[in-house]
Amino acid sequence: MAEGLREKSIFDGSFCQRRSKDLIEEGLKAASQGLYDRATRRFKDSLRLSRSADALTYWAWVESSKGNLHVAAHLCREALRIDGEFGNAANDLGSYLAALGDLSGAVTYFERAKKSERYSSRHFPYMNLGRIYLDRGEYWKAFKEYREANKICPDDQNIRAALSEIQKYII
Repeated sequence: MAEGLREKSIFDGSFCQRRSKDLIEEGLKAASQGLYDRATRRFKDSLRLSRSADALTYWAWVESSKGNLHVAAHLCREALRIDGEFGNAANDLGSYLAALGDLSGAVTYFERAKKSERYSSRHFPYMNLGRIYLDRGEYWKAFKEYREANKICPDDQNIRAALSEIQKYII
């Protein structure tokens, strides 16, 4: 009898994983409403149940929104230790490094994000690399990155505008 009860325990691994995902969703909702402290608590609660790259990366996003770029970068590095194929963490880390002035490090992580298996917003690292190359005056490289972003996300007006702008320099 005790064993049967144990099998249905609320501490069952699948329950913890589902609850962890729910807490991440709650954190994302809170963050989108600007409720950063609540969002942070939800992400930390999620991590207590199941250490995931997702919770760490979204917590990093909240920290970056509060201006804590060094903390955000650290959290993304932790996320990549857990799941090296989580493109969101690699792209976000690249963004934080770029904002901190480490463009070489940023390029490395944007390139990594482009190759990541688990990533839903595949056009972002191309756009981010395009911005870096554009700022450096490397127009052909910028054009190639934005062209790839456009292939992935052809309806994005920001990508089209960037391509039009870059073409002024290379034509």
